[in-house]
Amino acid sequence: MIITDRHFQTLLKREVLRFTRVWTQTIIPPLLTSLLYVVVFGIALGGRVKEIHGVPYLQYILPGIATMSLITGSYMNTSSSVFDAKRERYIDEVLISPMSDLQIALAYTLGGALRGVIVGVGIFVLGMPFAGERVAHPLLLLLIWAVVAFAFSALGVIVGVVASRIDHVTFMTNVVIQPLAFLGGVFYSVDMLPPAIRVATLFDPIFHTVDAARYATLEISDINPYPTLGIIVLFAVLAFSGACWAINRGPNLRY
Repeated sequence: MIITDRHFQTLLKREVLRFTRVWTQTIIPPLLTSLLYVVVFGIALGGRVKEIHGVPYLQYILPGIATMSLITGSYMNTSSSVFDAKRERYIDEVLISPMSDLQIALAYTLGGALRGVIVGVGIFVLGMPFAGERVAHPLLLLLIWAVVAFAFSALGVIVGVVASRIDHVTFMTNVVIQPLAFLGGVFYSVDMLPPAIRVATLFDPIFHTVDAARYATLEISDINPYPTLGIIVLFAVLAFSGACWAINRGPNLRY
């Protein structure tokens, strides 16, 4: 079995220990940063915006803030882990182990996904007292976050393999993920946008993750939630397929 294999479990345990042993660097900073978002955007702007779709502004943005941090945490964990393993050449021991490429990709992806879920849930729980948040469908919310974290963790594996410099890893975060997150309806409803930009937003994968999380929390969404859930699952499948390809034959991995 893939998940009961001792070598797979060893690599997965290493990926978990990699961020839990330095939790003051991997868990606490994103929690504090996101709480600042809650305070600055939610409390300061909430006094002016008041409500969106009949929901208090702070309640409206909290699921999106948690999802945004979950995405960043998942991606950064695997992209930096794979890149460091490649740079220090201890990726060789992983590649020559009895594990299949599928097991290697899955171990890295699950490790990063766990970090992302921990960060996302932690932010949501800490923000609930400020927002007075309610969760309409808690199990659905956890499922959405698990799939989203898995997808962006797998994306991190791809970038970690392909990147030849650490700049490439941070470029994806600063120039792609973060702008798409801010344009993905975290702090506003896309109904507030001009029609042309509203249509463009539909091609932003992070918008679909935020909208799905908001639906699971508040039962409100900008588009039909069921196709959105399908898009998230499809994105996760494509991302993990890409991660398996990267481990199998990605550039800059084997010499």
